[in-house]
Amino acid sequence: MKKGELVRLNVNTCFTKKQGGELEYPLTNHYNDKHGVVHGTRELSDKERDDWYDELKKDVKAGTRSSLDDAGEPKLAPNAASVEMRRDRYYQVLRARARCYHHSTPIGGMIKLLCLHTGYEFYVKRLLVEKAE
Repeated sequence: MKKGELVRLNVNTCFTKKQGGELEYPLTNHYNDKHGVVHGTRELSDKERDDWYDELKKDVKAGTRSSLDDAGEPKLAPNAASVEMRRDRYYQVLRARARCYHHSTPIGGMIKLLCLHTGYEFYVKRLLVEKAE
């Protein structure tokens, strides 16, 4: 796979035998397997993190949430969000070999894709996609 090419989910490596793939058990759960969904990860923008903090401040003022977690530490905004990849969609490769970070831990073997429907740039394991024909 190269930058600019179109890819899709590889049915054999993503789904169970019941759904046309080769897996004995689903990647995440039976619901996602049945509906042809695999989750990728995208980084949140600074604006999205700021909006999260604004929402937290509003909830704290209203008394519906606390600004501290169970250990008494201040709550931190998430750095990433989940993105649904669908079995019937195509995605454009932005970077064929990529590394993303999960809680400051680098994770290799990823590919950076662009969803042509939502415009999100996200990461998913390279083994889960194949070149579109």
